[in-house]
Amino acid sequence: MIYEETYQYLLRHVSSTEFDTCLYALLHSDWDGVIQSPLHSMARGVGTTEKYLRQIIRKLTSPHGSVQKVFVPVDQDGELLYKFNLGPASILGFYSKSDRYCKKYRFFYSDAFKGLSIHGKRLLLMAAFRMSVLRSEEVLFDYSEIVPDGRSLFTRKRLLGAIDAVHEALGHLVTITFASRAFSKKEVLVITFKEGILTQYMENRAERTLLRKTIFNSGFLGHISDSVCMELERVGKYIYRSFLQQAASSNISTDIREELLKLARFVYTHSLRKLAHALPANKQLLLAPKQASAYLSKIIYNETLEQMAKYAHQAESIKSLLDREPFHREISEKALGRKVNAREVTEHIEPILQKHHQAEFIRSVLNDWCEKWLISRVKKVPEEGRKVTNEDKQTASDYMTSIRNDTYGELDKLMATIRKYGSHAIAPADRNATLANKKASLQAFFAIQKDRLAPLPLTSC
Repeated sequence: MIYEETYQYLLRHVSSTEFDTCLYALLHSDWDGVIQSPLHSMARGVGTTEKYLRQIIRKLTSPHGSVQKVFVPVDQDGELLYKFNLGPASILGFYSKSDRYCKKYRFFYSDAFKGLSIHGKRLLLMAAFRMSVLRSEEVLFDYSEIVPDGRSLFTRKRLLGAIDAVHEALGHLVTITFASRAFSKKEVLVITFKEGILTQYMENRAERTLLRKTIFNSGFLGHISDSVCMELERVGKYIYRSFLQQAASSNISTDIREELLKLARFVYTHSLRKLAHALPANKQLLLAPKQASAYLSKIIYNETLEQMAKYAHQAESIKSLLDREPFHREISEKALGRKVNAREVTEHIEPILQKHHQAEFIRSVLNDWCEKWLISRVKKVPEEGRKVTNEDKQTASDYMTSIRNDTYGELDKLMATIRKYGSHAIAPADRNATLANKKASLQAFFAIQKDRLAPLPLTSC
């Protein structure tokens, strides 16, 4: 999507080639906004030289005036890539009742469009944006919207030149004419796109490319079909959106939100690598997309459980530090060279309090996700009124037992690791307090499920 923020930037702040560079970035960026394309491929796609593209990126990675950085360099597995920094990340989607956007129409990426001047590109972007918003292939602009005054993007001469250039290059797709409103007699511009243009847009496949690259680099050299990729991506999207769902409904800092995004990417990528290691012995998954996604989902559950344990231990470690009030008072007094009161000590430990809040909040998000995953996977007794056989109950019970044993096994391994390698600021007996409570809660949950799945009593004939 070309969101409002990106749309306004393209109209006001870029040259013709910079315009094409931003459009290319939108088409080839992953869920985090990272452009999954090396510079030589990007230059070829934009239609320029690699040398000139480097100059453009250098310019757009340096903010000027009130304009933010358009590209941000990122290191991804030792490779220098760039993140497109305008508009929300694509994984976050949009709110249909308020967000305005333009689809990435195919003509934006044609040689004919790339050959237009910046004025022709601006005019077509304005028209395409309104077409997307109104869902109409014919759109109107008051002349004063395009040429409001002498300081606008267009003069009449520039507008007429842009119209002629658009007709010459893309006249088979769009026509632009002047008309007047029936009652006000105001001059208007009528832009009519060819029927069907609304549905002719490009799909961003960058995340799929990254998925295949991750699995390939992890050692599995076989082909992953589009149908399997789509199911795996669906699981990945669920991770991102569910991690951020609670964050969106809470008043949290940008730092915590960014940490959750990074964590979602880590869990998804790390789980894909584990899937790659398992595929040689489970090649049947390549022919069964739903089974492949279920297999990945189980890996993600275990990975999320591990991350939850890490953040729980981190929160407990920070809490143990916060509880050392005399220590903090002593540090504050040394820093200020005088006696301090409780308020001043609190101000001194504010950064530590924020770290504790962040670790505890993320632990809570991960814990909630694990609980919801578990509940959704445990097969429950069918609704009342439906006939339930002992065989049905036994199947459900066996499935639940498998999940229970796997979960207990993971928790026991995590607790053993934390007991051995955890923070020495916490007594060994107390290091697993959170995970011990987690296991006790799960034991109660599974006990309830076991009772529900007890065999039906025998009835006499």
